[in-house]
Amino acid sequence: MSRIKSFQNFCLALTGAMLIGTLSLPTEVSAQSAGTADVTYSGDVAHILQESCVRCHRPGTAAPMALQSYEDVRRWGRRIQNAVQDGMMPPGWYVDPTVGIQDFKNDPILPNHEIQAIVDWVEAGMPEGNTSDLPEPIEFKPDHEYWALEDNQGWGPPDLIIESPPFTVPANSGDQWWEPDAAIQDVIDRELLGERWIRAVETRPADAESGYVFHHANTSLRRSADNGPGGGLSSAAVGKRTDMYPEDAGKLILPDDQIQFSMHLYPIGREVVDARIQVGVWLYPDGEEPKYRTNDETSFNSGESRDLSLPRYTDLLIPPNGYQMLRGNFVLQENARIHSIRGHMHLRGGYQMMEAIYPDGRREVINKIDWNHLWHTTHIYEDDARPLLPKGTVIIATSLLDNTATNPSNPDPDQWVVYGRRSASEMAHIRFGITYVPDDDFEQMVEEREQKRRPAAGGGE
Repeated sequence: MSRIKSFQNFCLALTGAMLIGTLSLPTEVSAQSAGTADVTYSGDVAHILQESCVRCHRPGTAAPMALQSYEDVRRWGRRIQNAVQDGMMPPGWYVDPTVGIQDFKNDPILPNHEIQAIVDWVEAGMPEGNTSDLPEPIEFKPDHEYWALEDNQGWGPPDLIIESPPFTVPANSGDQWWEPDAAIQDVIDRELLGERWIRAVETRPADAESGYVFHHANTSLRRSADNGPGGGLSSAAVGKRTDMYPEDAGKLILPDDQIQFSMHLYPIGREVVDARIQVGVWLYPDGEEPKYRTNDETSFNSGESRDLSLPRYTDLLIPPNGYQMLRGNFVLQENARIHSIRGHMHLRGGYQMMEAIYPDGRREVINKIDWNHLWHTTHIYEDDARPLLPKGTVIIATSLLDNTATNPSNPDPDQWVVYGRRSASEMAHIRFGITYVPDDDFEQMVEEREQKRRPAAGGGE
């Protein structure tokens, strides 16, 4: 199987090589240092790697090496130690740890005790230990057969699976965009579905061949005007394939809705016939309605501002070997609870920063994301860390675009760069997973948050 499955997989492999180091040179391991090691591969390290690394680091994936055996791991031991100590592996997490909120549900960075276990193991000479202590091997499914929410959340298979109409990607051409509609009633009986609420969505390639050409895909609900707004449904790219709504929120889906696909496909040097993606939908139980209707991901574009000294979003123009800063200002018309944040730029992306100016004048950095175009990770806040923004709050979305040679993702710093959908062009927007809540509920959320933060009364001297 080719490692270069598509443009993003090529980039993934390249990035993996950059992160780990010079991978063509195996690490020579010295004999075990003096003393007896308490940490072993079989008893400790294999468990850590299987939990956090092996899904990608196995044969047939984009990762540059397999980490499923003692021999494999021992060969790369020193590189693994360096990568986990530097926070480069597991990859895909680029939240600046020095500013803003740091409490997330899906932070993949290894806890300190696991990092220390790997360090201790390497420094002790990488002992194998007793093979009877090895974890039971996991049988990983191919991406096109794997639902992350089914495996990781224990939810079972999706209640609905909507497949995009097929598209043939030519062997050699430019980027391809395919934006068809698909009817929900084509996959399930209208009466069986009825009026239901969505709690989560996941996108995957329909087969292995489709995975080779898949760059990213967005879906939305197209609804008749009589039935109210549909809105965005899901998005998928490298580092992101699921959309999970808060436990008390959902999105309405109707039998007459259409699923609108917006897919970016990339030629790989051979024709791929009938490329398709699948959207899996998990529903609340029949008759159950969540308390809130979520907007899920709402886009705040950098470059939408009344400040005429700053360029508009679509007027983006980065000079050769230069930079550009874009900033957008948005006033919330309703109280907002933010459950996730995700940045988006292309190859010249530097960083994105999200700030809030509260109605009382306080200014707070929500998060700063150091951008990497290869990982479109959604950062999901812990429940008690979700930003609570009252109506009237000004959201400031700032994006720095870096067209210099110091940007390791830059394919050519001597080019002018303009706005566009291709990865070689640029855009800059930040997506908030957002739910708007009425005044009484919002005041209660704020009060509950403040109570949890107050020190317990009494009990001290």
